[in-house]
Amino acid sequence: IGSSPLETAQLPSTIHNCETVQDLILSVYPNLNISCKREQCFLTERTILSARNDDVIAINDDALNMFLGEQIVYLAADKIEEHESADHTYNNRYPSEYLNSLDSPELPPFRLKLKVGCPIMLLRNLTPNNGLCNGTHLMVVQCATRIIEAKVLTGEHARNLVFIPRISLTPSTTEMPLKMM
Repeated sequence: IGSSPLETAQLPSTIHNCETVQDLILSVYPNLNISCKREQCFLTERTILSARNDDVIAINDDALNMFLGEQIVYLAADKIEEHESADHTYNNRYPSEYLNSLDSPELPPFRLKLKVGCPIMLLRNLTPNNGLCNGTHLMVVQCATRIIEAKVLTGEHARNLVFIPRISLTPSTTEMPLKMM
């Protein structure tokens, strides 16, 4: 099989002039920090890619801080599986603060921060027939205690309003010495 020539991507000159993460965010998403009604294409025609999860978290935090509006924080209810030990004091040995600091690659972060109008990406298959599958792009419409109302941004279900419930997740494999749920 023959080799293919190397391809290079040309970045817009505005990207080269960015000195901070905030400059990059505002270059890709102009006027993100200004109150206005955004068209669906504003969020679907642009994206910032990063190869490292810690960079993604930092960029998401900075972008969310630029969005106007009240920040809503959802906390996970991390706990150890009950049947892990016959010892009933087992769960008391690990304070919730410690459990919340563990970062399993199979689970979302302990603290999920959102604002109405911000884009989100679904990382689980919920109802594929309704377009709610891994990788679906959505925009937060409303946040309630145990449910997020969102608008689907891409695909054949674009513009549909959907509800994303709070769900229980258990990692299938983990490098941790205890079984989380």
